[in-house]
Amino acid sequence: MTQRILPVTKSISLTFALVCMFSITVCSSSVMGGEVSNETDQAMVDEPAPELIAKKKQQRWAAFPIIASSPETGLMLGGMLFHFLPTDEPDQEASTIDLLAFGTAEGQYGFSLTPNIFLGERDYKITTSFYANYWQANYYQIGKDSPEDHEEYDSTSYGAVLILERRLFDSFIVDLLAHYESSDMDIEQGGMLSTGNIIGAEDGEYVGVGLALGYDTRDNTNGPSKGILAKYENIIYDQDIGSDLDFQIQTLNLRYYTPSSFMKDSVFALAAQVKSSHGDVPFQYLPTPDGTYILRGIEHGRYKDMDMVALQTEYRFPLKWKFSGTVFAEFAQVANDFSDMELDETKTSIGFGIRYALNPEQRFNVRGDIAWVDDGIGMIINVREAF
Repeated sequence: MTQRILPVTKSISLTFALVCMFSITVCSSSVMGGEVSNETDQAMVDEPAPELIAKKKQQRWAAFPIIASSPETGLMLGGMLFHFLPTDEPDQEASTIDLLAFGTAEGQYGFSLTPNIFLGERDYKITTSFYANYWQANYYQIGKDSPEDHEEYDSTSYGAVLILERRLFDSFIVDLLAHYESSDMDIEQGGMLSTGNIIGAEDGEYVGVGLALGYDTRDNTNGPSKGILAKYENIIYDQDIGSDLDFQIQTLNLRYYTPSSFMKDSVFALAAQVKSSHGDVPFQYLPTPDGTYILRGIEHGRYKDMDMVALQTEYRFPLKWKFSGTVFAEFAQVANDFSDMELDETKTSIGFGIRYALNPEQRFNVRGDIAWVDDGIGMIINVREAF
C-alpha cells in the first residue's frame, strides 16, 4: 500500500538507540463447550486432545519498550505491544494487533494501531492502520543528486489505511486498497517550501483507492524462509473522492526466498522494487528510500523523485537462543524518469543486523540493523523483516 511513512518508521531511525526487550506469554484457557456425560468425556477433560494442548501453548502477547535518543528528538520513550490471536495449528501464521506509542523531549509524538486479521478459512485478510503523529522533519530538494542543504518543517498528520485481501487457489492474491490522510504543515517563511512551487508544502487532505494483484507462495509473511512474491499495486488519489490533489502511484514488488546450504536454518533473500508516480504528487508521497525497509539507515526523504528502483539482498542465519543475525546489501536510485537513471548515482546501504524473536513460532522478530549508507553510519530498529 502506498502511503506516507507511519510513526513507527520515523520514531526509531536514530543515531543512538537502546532497546530493552521482553516477551509475555499468555496461554489460551478456552475449553470446548459441553457437559461431561460419562467417564470417557471425563478422561478427555483430564487429558486434553493434542490440538487443545497446542492451542494452550501458543504465545498470545509480546512487547518491548523503546528508550532512545538522537539530536533530532532528544530523549524518546515509548513502546510496542503485540497481540497474537490463537490459531488452529501452532506453526500457522496468526492474526495480530500491533500498538505503538511514543513521545520525545522535543514534543514530538506518534501513535498507531494496526490489526492484521485473517477471516473465514484464511481466504480473506483485513489489514487496517490508524495513525497520528507530530514530527519535525528535514526537507531536501527533489532529485537524485540533491545537495546537503535542507530546511526544517513541522508536520501534524492523522490517517487510516485499509487493505482487504482475497486469496485464490492458495497463491493468487487480490487487494482492495483505501487510504485517507489529513496533514497540517508548519514551514519556515522565506524558505524553499514557502515559495509555492513545492507540491505538498501546504495543509491538505489526501484520499486514495486502489487495486493490487499478486502471486505469493511465502511460508510466512513475518519472516519467510522460502517462496516468492510478485505483486503489482496501483493507487489513485482523486479530487472526485475527496482528495485535494490528483496523483497516482504504482509499485511493483518482487521477492525471492530460499533455504541456504551454508548453515542450517539459514535463508538467502532477494528483493526488487520499482515505483513510479504521476500527477501532482505531494513531496511527502514521492518515491524515496525510506531508510527502514529500503536503503536501511538513510534519512527518510533524503532522496526523492517521481520514479525509484531498488534492489536488496540479504543472508539470514541463526545464532543462539532467540537471537539470529543477518548481513545485507541494498541499492536504490531515484530520478524524474527511469531513462534519467545512471549507474554512478546509485545509493548503497551495506551492513549487518541482529534479530530477537519476540514470538519464535510466528517468526516475529524485533530487528536492529547498522549500515554504512550515504557516506555515514545509519541505524534502524523495527519489527518484522525489512522484506
